[in-house]
Amino acid sequence: MQSFELEEMALFLIRDADEAEMWIDRWAVSYPIVQTAEADSRQTISEWQHAIQTAFDHIVSRNIAVVAHGAGVSAFLAWLYQADIMTQKRLTNIILVSPRPEAFPEDEIHTFQRVRCPCRTALVIAETNGTPRDWAQEQADRWHARLLQSPHSGRLNGALGGWQWGMKLMQEMLLSK
Repeated sequence: MQSFELEEMALFLIRDADEAEMWIDRWAVSYPIVQTAEADSRQTISEWQHAIQTAFDHIVSRNIAVVAHGAGVSAFLAWLYQADIMTQKRLTNIILVSPRPEAFPEDEIHTFQRVRCPCRTALVIAETNGTPRDWAQEQADRWHARLLQSPHSGRLNGALGGWQWGMKLMQEMLLSK
C-alpha cells in the first residue's frame, strides 16, 4: 500500500456489544476516518449482516482496515461471506480479535465454514481469553488468517489502554507489501 493511500484509509471497528468500554473504543477516537458497528452474540446471522452492511454503507474511503472483537468477529465474517467482490477489494487488512466460539452459529449454508478473508488477515488471541488455541488455529486456516498470540497476559478485553501492540500490528500489516 502506498503512503498516499493510507491518508484516506478508513478504520472499520466492530465491537462486541456485550463488552464494557475497552481498547477498541479508544481506537475509535484515535484515527481520523473511523466507522464503528456493534454486534451482540444473541443476534442472528442476517441481523449481523444487516448491521454491518448499514455501517459499511457510510464508509466512503476506497481503502478500509477492519478490526473486529469478540462477537464482532462473527458479525463481520457473516457479512463478509455475502459481500460482493468489489466490496471485498476495498478491504486492505483485517484483524480478528478474541472470537467467541459460542458466537458462531451453524446455519443451512454453512456461512462460517465457507467464508474466506480476501486480504492480509490476523486472528489474534490471548493466552487466557476463552478462545481455545486449537479451535482458533482451525478457524485461522479456514479463513486464510495468520494466528497470532498477543503478548499480553489475560483477556484482550481488559485494561489494555490503547492496546499498543494491536496498533503496531495493524500498522505493520498496512505497510507490508
